[in-house]
Amino acid sequence: MLKQILGEFLNLEGVSAAVVVGRDGFVIESAVSGKMDIDALGAMASTGIGTSEAMGKELGKGQLNQLLVELDKGPIIVSPLSKDELIAIVAENASNLGRIRYELKKNKERLVAAL
Repeated sequence: MLKQILGEFLNLEGVSAAVVVGRDGFVIESAVSGKMDIDALGAMASTGIGTSEAMGKELGKGQLNQLLVELDKGPIIVSPLSKDELIAIVAENASNLGRIRYELKKNKERLVAAL
């Protein structure tokens, strides 16, 4: 079921990967179009979200809802799913970032239930 839900993200324009990762950086499940090092993505997403959560806590800004990394060739969205898992979505510049964020929020409970 988890693979199916991740595959639905690939149907969104410009999305090239949707990956569920453990807090330890290991990939739990993925849906990818094309060639991508998902193991490296998992490790870096886990590290990035951990650092961002620590920054939010240190500055008294509360819990992290979503991390958006804007890069020259497209954004990467990372969001916690539970205390042990997170999701990373890799997109292209032509993607509709608002739609991706909306779909992520809308499907978060389905993703958690499928873990």
